[in-house]
Amino acid sequence: MEETLEFVVQIHEAGPDSKARVKSLFNYMQIAADQHSKSLGTSVSLMSDKNLTWVYSRFYAAVEKYPGLYEKISCRTWRSVVLNGFVCREFLISGSDGGVQVRATSTLALIDKTSRKPVPIPEFITSQLEGGNGRSIDFPTDIIKHKDDFDYIYNIKARYEDIDINGHMNNSSYAGIFFESIFENLKNTMIMKSIDISFRGEIRFGDELECGVASIADSPGKYYHRLFNKTKGRSSANAVTEWIINSEIA
Repeated sequence: MEETLEFVVQIHEAGPDSKARVKSLFNYMQIAADQHSKSLGTSVSLMSDKNLTWVYSRFYAAVEKYPGLYEKISCRTWRSVVLNGFVCREFLISGSDGGVQVRATSTLALIDKTSRKPVPIPEFITSQLEGGNGRSIDFPTDIIKHKDDFDYIYNIKARYEDIDINGHMNNSSYAGIFFESIFENLKNTMIMKSIDISFRGEIRFGDELECGVASIADSPGKYYHRLFNKTKGRSSANAVTEWIINSEIA
C-alpha cells in the first residue's frame, strides 16, 4: 500500500523566485508520509499510545525541478525496506505535467518515548512494506564525514514554529537552516540540487544554534554543514548540499 497526495503550491510556501521553498518540499513529503502512516495505523499520533514515536535518522532529496507558485503537484510515498533496524521511506514529487521533480529517500527509527532509544521494528510494520516498489533514488550510504574547520558560521535560534508534536525541531526546519546557511553567500547565482541530512540530536525551543559551512575539496558546488547546538553543547546534525548554476534547474 502506498499513498499519493495532491498539493497546490500556495503563496506562503513559495520564495522570492515564485517557486516552492526547500522547506515546503520537505513539508509536502512529511504530510504525505503522515497520511500514509495514519492509513496503516502507525502514525506518530497513533504510535504515541504505545509510548513510541518515529524520528528521522537520515534524509536525502534530489531536486530536478522546483514546482512553481500555484502549480498542482503530487507526492507519492511508500515504505520500501528495513535496513539495519531503520525503516526506509521513499518519496516522488511530480509536477502538473506528470514529470518527476523531486526524488527522496529517508530512514526512520522507532523510538521509545521514555528512554529515547530505538526499539526493534515490530512485525505489524515490516509486514506493510512495499518492497516491490523499489527505492526512489540511489542513496549515498557513506557516512557524512565530520569536520571542524569551516569557511564561516551561520547563527540561528530555534523558534517555536520549528518545534513539532514530538517537542523538538521538525526535519523541514533542519532543511531550511542548511539551505539558508549557504544561500546567505550564494544569493541567486546558484540553486540547491540535493541535500543529505544526518540527524544526530534533538533541538528544543530556544536552543542557540550555529551552522558551520565548508566547501568540499575537489567537489565544486558541494558543501559540508554541521549544525551545532550551543545550548546543549553537542552536534545536532550533519549535512551535505550540492548547488549548481541557477539556470541549470528550472
